[in-house]
Amino acid sequence: MSPDASPKPLLRFYSAVIVATSIAIPAMVLVRLILNFRNQYFLTHVEGVWLACAYDFMHGVFYRPLFSPLGYGGTRYFPLYFVLTGALSKVFGSLATAGISLSAAGVVLALIAVYILLRRLNVSVLLSAASVTSVLAVATTQQALLGAKGDSLAAALNLWGVVLCVGSQTRRASLHFAALLFSLAFATKLTTVFGVAAVVLAWTFARRYKEALQLAATTAVGCFLVLASMYFASGGRVFAIFRACAGGGGSLSYTLQAPLHLLSKALDVDPAFLLFLVPAVVFGLHSFYGHKSDVLSIYFALVLLVTTVIFGSLGIGINHLFDLQIAAVLLLAVAISRAPDLLEVGTGLLAFALIVAIVPTSQSLHGDFTRPSLRRDSSEVLRRLTPDRRPLLAENALIVVNSDKAPYLLDPFMFRILAMKHPELTGDFGEKMKHQGFAAIVLERDPTTAEGKTWYTDTHFGGEFLRDLDAQYALSFTTAKSYVYTPKAGQP
Repeated sequence: MSPDASPKPLLRFYSAVIVATSIAIPAMVLVRLILNFRNQYFLTHVEGVWLACAYDFMHGVFYRPLFSPLGYGGTRYFPLYFVLTGALSKVFGSLATAGISLSAAGVVLALIAVYILLRRLNVSVLLSAASVTSVLAVATTQQALLGAKGDSLAAALNLWGVVLCVGSQTRRASLHFAALLFSLAFATKLTTVFGVAAVVLAWTFARRYKEALQLAATTAVGCFLVLASMYFASGGRVFAIFRACAGGGGSLSYTLQAPLHLLSKALDVDPAFLLFLVPAVVFGLHSFYGHKSDVLSIYFALVLLVTTVIFGSLGIGINHLFDLQIAAVLLLAVAISRAPDLLEVGTGLLAFALIVAIVPTSQSLHGDFTRPSLRRDSSEVLRRLTPDRRPLLAENALIVVNSDKAPYLLDPFMFRILAMKHPELTGDFGEKMKHQGFAAIVLERDPTTAEGKTWYTDTHFGGEFLRDLDAQYALSFTTAKSYVYTPKAGQP
């Protein structure tokens, strides 16, 4: 904010609101983080896939085959996050704690990058701090902070690469380090390519051709080395796995409706996100109109494009909105800072959005005090099950990982998609179900309800799963988060 001997009363009020919310929201989120480390509230079946990949890696398996003596594989995740999680589990004592720690560290590093990037672009301390709080305030970011997925690590690596490239001149060492960070971001998440693309385009428009070419070439080499490492470390099977899992089973019609899926998901799970996205589109792009070499406008447009494409696939959650939230807030903050006529109204919009965002954050914090703990739930399930040589089939692979065994099923969502393409998977799974080949089946939803029936028909498992479950297995017990089925007596 530019100095003003007598700032307008409204501007002073908005600034006070921003300061207050920039204290309150991080304080509430910190309490949520502490509670989550103790109880592991948010480790869903998605986190189970990431942590199962880490478990496999720690036991010498890098991208298990789609079907093998290990069980059923199949994932679209790139490896850096789960490789680091596996390595850090030796320090933190468990894969779950290591995964949460790494995901939280990614969010913190991304927030620091947001602040430093804005300060380098001469945005005031107040607006820079407000931007950090704005990123932290939405459910998308808090999910990344409290879960165990690779999105935040990819975002942090990508943002720090951009930070190193901001300025009228970039030293060669910084350029090469930025290329390394962009390559590592790609190694964490396939779609995290918008950082290097934005910088290369911005430098090209600014006639910095040599630097643009060097960055593009060096990053391309880094990404090639990532892919080559994945290929050889997996014994050549990784790309076949990705091809089998690509698309997520969606139709062309579903893909074409990607923008609607994005907006629908935001409205359903994280409506506060739209309070930053919409102004960014209106204020940000208008402010940068005619300035082709401004990296943040290009960055925002590319992130919006890539995120929209991602939502053209089935099974996409709000974790994929994290980069878009950051890009929207960055663009909005710089647009407000550069346009004196927008300063008051823009600051007011940020203040209003932060006030609104406090409500879901406080509600989530309140819910955390009564939320069931996955750590305790998993322990109860494993304690109550009778020892059995047959594998345990768990919708959330983390339950099996917590027993220090390799999960037989990696991803129930991806299994349904793969089973439609590979009849041998359907046949083997059907035989195991019919002959009670699993010691127990642990589900996250009640399959007897209308919602559960739809879920296990159209989203997880699919096929004749419910029919075989009803025929061969009976509900043994339930816990706060699990429905545990064991083989019926007297059945084959």
